[in-house]
Amino acid sequence: MKILVTGIDGFVGSHVAEFLCGRPGTDVYGTILTPTAGENLKRDIPNLRLFQVDLTNRGRVAEIFHDIHPDRVIHLAGQAFVPTAVQDPVGTIDTNVYGGVHILEAARAVRDRDGVDAALLIVSSGEVYGAVEPERLPVTEDHALHPANPYAGSKAAVDLIAQTYRRTYGMRVVVARPFNHAGPRQSPSFVTSGFARRFAEFSLGLKAPVLDVGNIHVRRDFTDVRDVAGAYWSLLGLGPEAEAVYNVCSGVAHEIVEVIEVLKELSGIDPQVVRNEQKVRAYDVPLLIGSNRRLHETTGWVPNIAFRDTLRDVYEYWKAILPTGSSR
Repeated sequence: MKILVTGIDGFVGSHVAEFLCGRPGTDVYGTILTPTAGENLKRDIPNLRLFQVDLTNRGRVAEIFHDIHPDRVIHLAGQAFVPTAVQDPVGTIDTNVYGGVHILEAARAVRDRDGVDAALLIVSSGEVYGAVEPERLPVTEDHALHPANPYAGSKAAVDLIAQTYRRTYGMRVVVARPFNHAGPRQSPSFVTSGFARRFAEFSLGLKAPVLDVGNIHVRRDFTDVRDVAGAYWSLLGLGPEAEAVYNVCSGVAHEIVEVIEVLKELSGIDPQVVRNEQKVRAYDVPLLIGSNRRLHETTGWVPNIAFRDTLRDVYEYWKAILPTGSSR
């Protein structure tokens, strides 16, 4: 079975690669944006072949599909950081919306021309729901989309477009709406990884124990990225009778201050916590928690890695690589 993973060198993509390459009978292909990409990928992954491609280049995307003829596709590539989308909405829309459409079109062309009917998983985001009334939480897949920022808007757009390809062209398309996820190798721009890195720096004596924070009282639904990889695989095996959209989430909300408390316990360090108003985002949704009932009932998937264990692994990851001078 040939599986194509776009953005395979990213945080989620690298974990998906490890998950897939551990399965017998799979040949994994991945897209990367630049020749130097791939630092997140382990070098000893068997049956992995990389292609350099900018997904905004429709012709290049079509070439990749023609060369590979993938049986399954997990579309992860895109601009994933909300503040970047706020600063550069046009670039985010180009990458997330047009890049996604180019994937769908390339898969449609290969099916119609060559008879290769790939199953596609288009990865959207739980951010598409926006602010949801507390009485309607945990939010289900039937809730209206109400994106609150350009990143969420771009994801909502490709989410809906993917569903139209399923209905209009009869394509084997499923949409995943993952909520926050965490794990080793995530950029420190994201809250759990950023805090874990700071505590690792405190522990290693690289920085004074002062932690500047934004709004640490928002609550988020976190899932370990390794559990997310398993969820994506389970969604790729669904038949045409299945639903089109699935939340990928833990169903449990954690206040951001809890991340700090767990890292205090893990590190034995109690830093001075200083509120930095520049880190407070006006567009932050106060509480977002999802229902994974549809995913569980359809595939049997459940998250297996506890939140504390995820934070421990992220903290240990940073402690292991910081002395090497890594800039990741």
